[in-house]
Amino acid sequence: MASPAGAAIDGSAGSIPAPGAHAGFDPSRARALAVSRRMRERLGDSLRYIVDSAAGQLRLPPGLPSFFGRLADGPVPPLVFGAYCDLVLALQGDALDEAESLLEEIARAPNTVPGPAIRCLLDPRSDPASARYQRLVDTDPMTPFTIVPPPADAVARMQALIVRAFALIDAGNPELAAEIRTIVQEIVLATGPGGTEAVQFDGVSAFLLWGGVVLNAASYATPIETVQALAHESGHNLLFGLCADGPLQNNDDDERYASPLRVDPRPMDGIVHAVYVTARMHQAVQRLLDAGVLDPSDVTEAETAARRNAEQFASGITTIDRHAQLTPLGKTVMEGARRYMAAYC
Repeated sequence: MASPAGAAIDGSAGSIPAPGAHAGFDPSRARALAVSRRMRERLGDSLRYIVDSAAGQLRLPPGLPSFFGRLADGPVPPLVFGAYCDLVLALQGDALDEAESLLEEIARAPNTVPGPAIRCLLDPRSDPASARYQRLVDTDPMTPFTIVPPPADAVARMQALIVRAFALIDAGNPELAAEIRTIVQEIVLATGPGGTEAVQFDGVSAFLLWGGVVLNAASYATPIETVQALAHESGHNLLFGLCADGPLQNNDDDERYASPLRVDPRPMDGIVHAVYVTARMHQAVQRLLDAGVLDPSDVTEAETAARRNAEQFASGITTIDRHAQLTPLGKTVMEGARRYMAAYC
């Protein structure tokens, strides 16, 4: 899938809609379905190209045609996108035995069921799926970091928070709930390695594991925080899908700017992502407030979160206005966020 790879910390079938057609800011299950179809189409096209190019060099698994049918029918696990990336690397390194094993893994992949599934990162030294997650979310050479298995008590607490957060979104913002469930196929619970020198994280999404979200099981304490985390990380995946055929901005990758969500300077692509998901977090909590579905004990926290998100958006959009070289798609995406936030900052 020829698209910029990377991680963001903190239509109709057949083609993705033209830029702007599904880039409105409000959550939309229809848009999410279109993006999901397009990502699967790209994966299928790339795999068929590899299979055709490798004819006579690789043993092809007999289940591959069935996989292509499942891929057309519905979502597949994020690890399939990761396996495809590993397949490309194996072929580039002439590791044909590894490539055949990866094709067999892909051919066995099932469709996912509505969820998203909540899983726990296991020991990457013994669990290949966890090893792939650990490796493919760590794609920024400027800020390398590691995810590790979380403690059992943190997992149980985080699982309960995710259930409560989805219940709130279902009640107060059902279109966002539908969009998240359409885009996000898997939530992996992990944590950081600890130590003062280690880079910490709250959540991470990666293009190379599209449809997957990693949440730090030790980072969240309330349903309101978890609502924002779900809106945030699903927003990154949405942007990855929207820009699969082209970028949101054309700034040089070496340029660095202050981010509203990170203490370290970030490339402009990271700033655009951060500003977009900040507006998305604001909308997620504001619509719960507007719908009156929050307990009195949660209202103050939600109001404080909305104000903070508005302040961060205002800071980030100023950076974009001053420095970003937005593409037509980037302009459309950011204009939608700007129009929504105009009433709040």
